[in-house]
Amino acid sequence: MPPNIITMNSTVKFCLESSAEQFTLTLVYPKDMDSSSSKISILAPVGSALIGLSVGDVIEWPGPGAHVVRVRIDEIVYQPERSGEYHR
Repeated sequence: MPPNIITMNSTVKFCLESSAEQFTLTLVYPKDMDSSSSKISILAPVGSALIGLSVGDVIEWPGPGAHVVRVRIDEIVYQPERSGEYHR
């Protein structure tokens, strides 16, 4: 797997194009969700849209009040395959 591709359990740094605000999320299976705001489920529409994207890609993300924001993938902070972790 190329190291710049989002896979399951990847931790990804994003940037809102309109404000340059950055945030980081980890793409997880539903069983791994918790009350933290640092995870997103693969079953969420945005979560499933992330699989296979790479650094530099831009997606539209639903924001508050039915407002759509553009989000750029800035960095894959952690990717299990790149770290040699194939079973989790």
